[in-house]
Amino acid sequence: MPTQTQRLNLTKPDQGNNDWKSELDLWADKLDQTAAHYLSIHLGGVAVEDEIIFDGFQFDEDVDITRIFMVARQGPVGSNLIIDFLKDQMVQSKPGIISDGQKAGTQVMAGLSFLKTEQFGMKVTQVGATTEGAEISIVVHYNVKPVI
Repeated sequence: MPTQTQRLNLTKPDQGNNDWKSELDLWADKLDQTAAHYLSIHLGGVAVEDEIIFDGFQFDEDVDITRIFMVARQGPVGSNLIIDFLKDQMVQSKPGIISDGQKAGTQVMAGLSFLKTEQFGMKVTQVGATTEGAEISIVVHYNVKPVI
């Protein structure tokens, strides 16, 4: 008889089950979905160039940042609004951007990882030239790194 995992109630394949591969594949795919996480950060008020808006956070596990989504109540005008990631207070040159005249932006991230011992943060690196941009909600998508 199949058994279930404690927290996610995932079905484990039976011992000696000849169909174990298809069942294990489904289980692995479902478990892989649970690796996706989201961190929400909010910048209240007007964006200020060179302002660190979030810093000192440490993830519980090693993670890969996969995407950033930003939406502003007031979008930037005159130039793009750019917010970058900080790793141990160092800018990573992996920006999230809300384009000039827009209120939202999303970017796929590649090659940005954090160990659980590293501090995660975010910094405004550029604001709109005429209107800075304000009341910005940021959603950072990340995956827990697999056990190897």
